[in-house]
Amino acid sequence: MSERRPVPARRPAAADLCPHTGRARLGYDRARVLLDTYAGLDLHQLRHGAAPHLGDAETPLQLIMGKTRHKNPCTAMRYVKPGAEAIAKVTEVLAPRRRTH
Repeated sequence: MSERRPVPARRPAAADLCPHTGRARLGYDRARVLLDTYAGLDLHQLRHGAAPHLGDAETPLQLIMGKTRHKNPCTAMRYVKPGAEAIAKVTEVLAPRRRTH
């Protein structure tokens, strides 16, 4: 969010305002400068840095592709690395434990 409230003549659309503070969203250029200055990141790194977390949370590949703007599933697959727990869950579906009496 920007530090200043927009003046009435330059008021952005309601979707671009924070519902709690009324402040406008950062523009692309301002966000790029702030990320580079204070974190040494670019917007591409920020967007793609969140994708592995989506993969860990078992988010469907189509949603990860939508968020990262990948068109090819093979490109987005690098973010989907199932952990041991997810693999065990799938194994349980394929081969449920046998009951012991």
